Amino acid sequence: MKKILLVAGDRHGLLKVLPLHKALHEHDGYEVLFAAGSPLPQGERSGENLPELFGISETIFSVGAGGISPVGRTASAMTAFEKFFVDEKPEIALIGGDDDVALAAALAAAKLSLPIAYIGAGMRDYNRRSPGEINRKLIDAVADILFVSEHSGEYNLINEGYDEDRIFFVGEMTIDSLAGLIGRANSSSVTGDFGVEAKKYVLVLLDRAAALDDIDVLKKMERVVRTIAEKHPVLILADPYVGTVLQEHEMEPAFTSLSGVQVRQFPGYVELLRLVKDALFVLTDSLTAQAESTVMKVPCLTMLDDTSCPATIEIGTNVLVGDREEDILRGIGDAVEGKIKHMAKIPEKWDGAVSQRIVDVLDRLFRE
Repeated sequence: MKKILLVAGDRHGLLKVLPLHKALHEHDGYEVLFAAGSPLPQGERSGENLPELFGISETIFSVGAGGISPVGRTASAMTAFEKFFVDEKPEIALIGGDDDVALAAALAAAKLSLPIAYIGAGMRDYNRRSPGEINRKLIDAVADILFVSEHSGEYNLINEGYDEDRIFFVGEMTIDSLAGLIGRANSSSVTGDFGVEAKKYVLVLLDRAAALDDIDVLKKMERVVRTIAEKHPVLILADPYVGTVLQEHEMEPAFTSLSGVQVRQFPGYVELLRLVKDALFVLTDSLTAQAESTVMKVPCLTMLDDTSCPATIEIGTNVLVGDREEDILRGIGDAVEGKIKHMAKIPEKWDGAVSQRIVDVLDRLFRE
């Protein structure tokens, strides 16, 4: 049997590898190991454990990324992965995500000449200030097998000189996770618990504490939320670090005092899916929910100038509105009027069958 290691750090990475666990387990030729960042990301409200939702009951190798800097975290995780690789001797590492744990796994594997497959290869936002962009490029550089989620990934890798024989267009793995959990999401009571009605509320996702750590930015965000709340209830989901920023700038009351506005910590992924699905539209400051909202045909306004998932803006429901207040408000108007989702389509191979395509590729490569 071939011993395969699945690796992910944060929730974005987990969503790109967890569906593979079942597909590989159903195959007679593979023994599956799993390594993830420590602690495993959980929903603040539900305490949700994503691996358990995907039926992973065996021991997960927990990689603690010590250190207070990105370099320190990466170095610490590399050391942990080196020992794990030597002890367990996997024959290939399948890596998802672009955080420091994912990068550490790729670099450690490369140093030990362990073959690497990268899920979500070739994605670029061309923002070199973004840690994710740097990590994605570095993981691509050491990977042997490059699984891409959309055509832009193929084009990027080919333009950068990668051998086409190593590139496999399989689709977006996050949609496999969505497909595997949407039944649970549909049964979730989170909308009722939060007191919101389907297609009558706006979901605001605040994920980037560093970008919000400025009083002028927070006041702009408060004006945007106030404008939305004049016509629609607003549910704000804030990363815990964002909550800390709001408190430090004494801006939390500016949001919570607005009529029809709630500020909550991020729930588990299942509950997040339900909230995205039932929202009138989503306003986000990160990659969170871009792919899922496109498949669910929910308008998504992203307060960034770039995205590493361009299919969501080329044919999906995602619109980059940047950080200028007037552009954000213009996008809100378009979303409410239905202009965004009218022509939206689901990108090719975003169909929930990505895991099996990857297994098929592995079968073929291992036979060669």
